[in-house]
Amino acid sequence: MDISIHKLYSYDHVYQLLALAGNMCLCSGDNGPMNTKPIKVHKGLDNRLMFRVLSPDRTVVNIAAFEQVYARVVNPDNRTIMLEKLCTLGPAKGLIILELDGGDLSHIPPGTFEIVLIRTQEFVNNIPGYYVEKPLYSDLNDNVAMQIEVTEQAFKAPLKAITLYPEDWTPDFIVPVFGPATACFYSSRMPGARILNHIDSVHSFSVKTTRFTGWLQIFGSLEEAPDPYLNDTRWFPVYPSTMSQQIEFINYTGTTAYTFAQGALWYKFRYVPSTQVLNPGTLDKLIFRA
Repeated sequence: MDISIHKLYSYDHVYQLLALAGNMCLCSGDNGPMNTKPIKVHKGLDNRLMFRVLSPDRTVVNIAAFEQVYARVVNPDNRTIMLEKLCTLGPAKGLIILELDGGDLSHIPPGTFEIVLIRTQEFVNNIPGYYVEKPLYSDLNDNVAMQIEVTEQAFKAPLKAITLYPEDWTPDFIVPVFGPATACFYSSRMPGARILNHIDSVHSFSVKTTRFTGWLQIFGSLEEAPDPYLNDTRWFPVYPSTMSQQIEFINYTGTTAYTFAQGALWYKFRYVPSTQVLNPGTLDKLIFRA
């Protein structure tokens, strides 16, 4: 005789919210608890949170098309707003979806915070900047805040630094419309922080030179698999912290560090030795960190 044991697991990932049409609630409906467990999201992943808006009699509330719902994450210790993001409505009636990607959570440390969903509409039609904010209650005791726990269970470590030596550069020529061709050297493509879903992250690099005279340029690309050769259709110039398109060296010996904030997927460096001097020197090492 075979005896089989079956277990049933219930996983409810839709969080309930309470909306009141007026200032007075005449129907209490079900007085059971609504959201007793903290919402859990994970750094390094895209998280999708779903909420359902109910009335006091537990029927689904239809949010008007001209209304919007914002989610706000607040640090309970100092009341600092950690994140504020617009939610999407639908596709079902009364459904609110909050998409939190890895970039949204990259600057939030692990821990427990408060999350509030706010229902808004324009105070005067077609006059932006003035809104009426209505609460979406998280329980039956007039509270609007829920707990959200940010974990590092799937957090990715930062990309390792990439070091380029003289033998790692590819020689090439810049051919202008008028004038002779100029020798140059460009690097292989290097992944930016956007590969880890970090938006507009700060990138840093350092350059070590010996009596070098010339220019160093940075290029970025938003294509997933751009052509390795530098061209204007796939690569665009990136401005470093010097606020100029290219970094100029004049007989410089030493190491200099630079930063820039960008959201490209890939980066390339190109340096151009000067043709105005007999010995332009050397670019000994470049270290790039996303």
